[in-house]
Amino acid sequence: MPHNNRKFDKQSYMANDERAKKAIVSYLVANKFTDIKAKEDYYFDVSAKKDKDYFFEVEVKNQWGSSWNPSWKEVRIPERKRRLIDKKNKEYPDHDLYFVVFNTDCSQAWFIKDDTVSSSTVGTIQNSRRVGEPHLREPFFHIPTEQAKLITNIT
Repeated sequence: MPHNNRKFDKQSYMANDERAKKAIVSYLVANKFTDIKAKEDYYFDVSAKKDKDYFFEVEVKNQWGSSWNPSWKEVRIPERKRRLIDKKNKEYPDHDLYFVVFNTDCSQAWFIKDDTVSSSTVGTIQNSRRVGEPHLREPFFHIPTEQAKLITNIT
């Protein structure tokens, strides 16, 4: 089955991944998580412990400024991230996995549990002004905001 995922953008990755990891680590420390590990192995971005074992997959949504646009009724996560849910279910069934989507300055984030992501609808993004751009062909999970938890005091 062909994938229409957009090409890996190393420049965007370098600009965003490190600051998202720093922000989640800071949040986890402040919230008394222990054994926090941020690594790059192309699977989970951060692991931590509290009452149980956790994984966090982080990303930055640069279109999201200082506060969430109330007209945005869903959070979108690339469908290719399903491989992380599958890996967690197969190899780490006792862990919780959260997808964390930060705003551009990493001061706010949506936290979404993996089973909420996997049970949401998958579709492409409709954007009539930018037809033909690669990200418009990539499938995304569309998670209604009421099924996600917005944390507004990350830093």
